[in-house]
Amino acid sequence: MHINLKMVPKDLTTAVLLALIYFGAGKLGLMLAFVNPSTTAVWPPTGIALAAFLILGRRAWPGILAGAFLVNLTTSGSALASLMIAVGNTLEGLVGAYLINRFANGRHVFNRGNDIFKFVVLAGLLSTTISATIGVTSLIWTGLATPADYAPIWMTWWLGDAGGALIVTPVVMLWTIDPYLPRWKQDRTLEGTLLVFSMILLGLTVFDKLSPLGARNYSLEFILLPIVVWAALRFGQREAATITLILSVIAIWGTFHGSGPFARVSPNEALLLLQAFMGIMMIMGTALAAVVEERRQIDASVREANEKLVQGLNELERRNRQMAVLNATSDLLQSCLTVEEAYTVIAQSGPKLFPGRNGALYMMSISENLVESPAVWGDHPPAQRVFAPDDCWALRRGRMHLITADATNMLCPHLADLPPRASLCLPMIAQGEILGILHLHSMVIDDFPEAQLQLAQALTDSMALALANLRLRESLRQQSIRDALTGLFNRRYLEEALERELHRATRSHTQIGVVMLDIDHFKQFNDAFGHATGDLLLRELGSFLKQCIRGGDIACRYGGEEFLLLLPDTSLETLQERSEQMRKDIKKLRAPDQGELWETITISLGVAIFPENGSTGEELLHAADDALYRAKSSGRDQVVIAEVS
Repeated sequence: MHINLKMVPKDLTTAVLLALIYFGAGKLGLMLAFVNPSTTAVWPPTGIALAAFLILGRRAWPGILAGAFLVNLTTSGSALASLMIAVGNTLEGLVGAYLINRFANGRHVFNRGNDIFKFVVLAGLLSTTISATIGVTSLIWTGLATPADYAPIWMTWWLGDAGGALIVTPVVMLWTIDPYLPRWKQDRTLEGTLLVFSMILLGLTVFDKLSPLGARNYSLEFILLPIVVWAALRFGQREAATITLILSVIAIWGTFHGSGPFARVSPNEALLLLQAFMGIMMIMGTALAAVVEERRQIDASVREANEKLVQGLNELERRNRQMAVLNATSDLLQSCLTVEEAYTVIAQSGPKLFPGRNGALYMMSISENLVESPAVWGDHPPAQRVFAPDDCWALRRGRMHLITADATNMLCPHLADLPPRASLCLPMIAQGEILGILHLHSMVIDDFPEAQLQLAQALTDSMALALANLRLRESLRQQSIRDALTGLFNRRYLEEALERELHRATRSHTQIGVVMLDIDHFKQFNDAFGHATGDLLLRELGSFLKQCIRGGDIACRYGGEEFLLLLPDTSLETLQERSEQMRKDIKKLRAPDQGELWETITISLGVAIFPENGSTGEELLHAADDALYRAKSSGRDQVVIAEVS
């Protein structure tokens, strides 16, 4: 058998204290012994022993055994009888504690009403028969009692032990489990004071010989019931048990001195009746308090369930609002015509979907060497708006990268300047291509709930699909309005743009210049240098024209080697000057690879202006084309102004 040497001093101290408490309580109880010096109707040590076994377990038996032996040895003087009685008292506590632990919720026996009634039967009525049987038998064997007195001694012993178990054990157990005094408010303190005052007043009224009612032994014990009920309903089990114990002490003192409703019979019988009454009072008080506490716990559970239900409904409502915002955002994204519109939608929806969090949409550049943020919300440091793709773990791994207070993931380098408490990077992937990331972070909140992660993933998927579609749409649109060789607008776009600019010029009473130009002798150039070089020349001429125009001007490839410039808000003099400058500058055009001058390159230009040369697009183009034809017919390499119609 293993013995923990560190526990020996503690166990020894516990045993000594238990023995002393048991001895003192036993001596007080034996002061009320009437049928036999070793038998009393008031035996509080039973309650002390039972509580000790419930609290300390089997470690309590040495102290109980020693205390029981000493109290009986100093009473009867018989070592054998004292030992047998001590063994019976110890077995009584052990068996009672075992039955309570096994069938009545152990130390928490007083938490429920049905467990309290089990306690009454198992510990108050059943286990106490052990001590009574062994104790009375030992008295008769050792000659300390006669066989004729077996029944009255046994009945007194059993009821005395039962009273001790029912009255003392609840008080010890409840104060041990909750040893702290309550911090009551003023009104509660006043009520408690009134309760104690009423208890003492009614107790002395019923049992004190100085009271006319107590001296005449009126049967007024029932007026004590409201006090116990009051304590049980308003203050709880511990207070109800304590009130009952104090009333029991007052009642025993009064009954012993011949006053009170139970003093009309012999002292022993009076004490037995009193113990039975006070035991019932204790059972009623603790059971009622337990039922009230159970009801309070049920009410608290119901309130907690209601609060959780309300929280769940609020969470559901919040998620429904988020889903509504998400759906609206997805609809708007699908309706956007440009990526710039999509960026605006995302920047406006981000704070609604993720309140309290800063965020940004990062897009991969076309060269894929930089990541930039066209849409941000919240407090997003400017230094974090551009970074290299390798500075984000989500872009490296192609999956979500989450940083929380509990996570062990590495912090993204693009967040190193101002590390957040929690951050999330979600890659936007469409058709196997990473378009960018959705980034969220917070300087206050430590984590991302699962619902928010799911919402972020849904938004990322929606954004990836919408932005990929917009990119594809823009690509197709550019292909439909751009010339593939030169990158200039094509004739289709020119016709739409010319019609739009004519309406604007008509409303604002401004002029529009049209320059139609053609490469001189382009067929001979192609024949001499080949079509590849000819295409190269066309591309270089496209780049040259882009440099010559303003932001609001439009350069188009009209067909073949013919090009057209549309210049809104331009006078005829300015138009002629710019045309002449282009005619001169084109001769300085160099081959991009060799860096050599194409000295033979010249252009002819026909210039027309709205509204002098036509009021419609068709008339204006026809006038510019006629002017170009006259420039070529007059020797090429010149600018010709259209004639006023």
